[in-house]
Amino acid sequence: MPAVLQHKSTITVSWTGRLVTIRPCTPEDAPRVAALYDRLSPRALRLRYCSAVRISGEAEAARLCNSDPADRAVLLALSEGEVIGIGELGRMDEDCAEIALLVRDDCQGEGIGTALGHELVEVARELGYTRLQAYMLAENRAMRRIIAKLPFTRNWEGSWGELCVTVELESPATVG
Repeated sequence: MPAVLQHKSTITVSWTGRLVTIRPCTPEDAPRVAALYDRLSPRALRLRYCSAVRISGEAEAARLCNSDPADRAVLLALSEGEVIGIGELGRMDEDCAEIALLVRDDCQGEGIGTALGHELVEVARELGYTRLQAYMLAENRAMRRIIAKLPFTRNWEGSWGELCVTVELESPATVG
């Protein structure tokens, strides 16, 4: 049995009043995760994976639900028993992890991605990371807003319609 991320579950209410539980992913969540992928639009997948590749829900469920938390930490956002969002940290090196978020199309714009992002920052700090990196298409306004709201120093780099942002978790953002 794979190890499971040790992190507290939280309950939040989305901006539309949806009750959302954010908790670590377990192997038993694989069918729920695969079901999420069946409901995602091609646009949502393109924004998440920065490509128009086809994604197998079953393969992603196996990857996410059976990962070792030392290499990949995965949080799920659930509402009424369904996975409506996924937050993922993938180890890049001892100090840095890549952050990625995915929210079901009909739940976007409710603050669920923001809540997942804040919980992932807490997980990153618990795991000892001092930096996060996010790779995204420049058109991904939602991810850019989520990252911009984090209260840490950020360094944005971009070219050819893609952005990479590094978030320094030990350095609070300055207001100015």
